[in-house]
Amino acid sequence: MEESKTRSYRLAKKLSQLFDLESKIDTVLSVSMYYLNQFMDSERSSIFLFQPWNQQLAIFSSLDLEKHEICIPKSCGVAGCVFVNRQPAIVNNAYEDNRFYKEVDEMTGFKTRNLICTPLLDFKENCLGTLQSMNKKGGDFTTDDLELLRLAARMVAVAINNSRQYIELLVKNEASRKFINQIADDSDNIFDEL
Repeated sequence: MEESKTRSYRLAKKLSQLFDLESKIDTVLSVSMYYLNQFMDSERSSIFLFQPWNQQLAIFSSLDLEKHEICIPKSCGVAGCVFVNRQPAIVNNAYEDNRFYKEVDEMTGFKTRNLICTPLLDFKENCLGTLQSMNKKGGDFTTDDLELLRLAARMVAVAINNSRQYIELLVKNEASRKFINQIADDSDNIFDEL
């Protein structure tokens, strides 16, 4: 149990050092996946984000896949099940689990043996997507691994939300600046006409 807490603390410390509002979220999340692979002792970790316009989960961050390269219906596979039900899953024999969506392996050429997946919940408990790790190098995923993944998911969800809010703020500030400049230009024109 003490090893689990130490591992959680070390991962939280690594991830918290990455989360800067002015950093590009793509870079932050890619580096987060690198650290998650190390701490989970897994071959691959990835983030699927929900896209409401097409009702799909799209790969957002992975070290070896391009953003949006893989899209799946929101209720397909283990990730879809986790997203819809908002409950984590540990699957230690992927091809024997009826939730497993083997088409993703066929698309990527990656062979999933086992996986662990948890929902990405924001502070309002909205599900943004899922976070998962695949192919633990040293055996099966455990409940201790799940606790570590859930910690990472909370931190990743905060980073995604903060990034979205920061971008919204930048857009609003730019619109306000343009509006003020337009008013200033219009008032200059009015005084020029007098």
